[in-house]
Amino acid sequence: MIRIEFCAVCSGYRHEADKLAKYLRDKGQEVELIEAGKGRFHVYVDGDLIFSVKKCKKYPNADEIIEMINL
Repeated sequence: MIRIEFCAVCSGYRHEADKLAKYLRDKGQEVELIEAGKGRFHVYVDGDLIFSVKKCKKYPNADEIIEMINL
């Protein structure tokens, strides 16, 4: 199970979340999209945080996150 939490008002975050979710679903993964606030963009795989915009200090990029997940 992959959970993507994204800031609904941050420019471009929804686009990256949708792009990532589509790719993962096409690969047969179960994906949950959750609208959040305060600049959040977190990606969890089986409950483990693998990407956080605040920890990584960079804009979320679906292609880079896909490489992190390595499916």
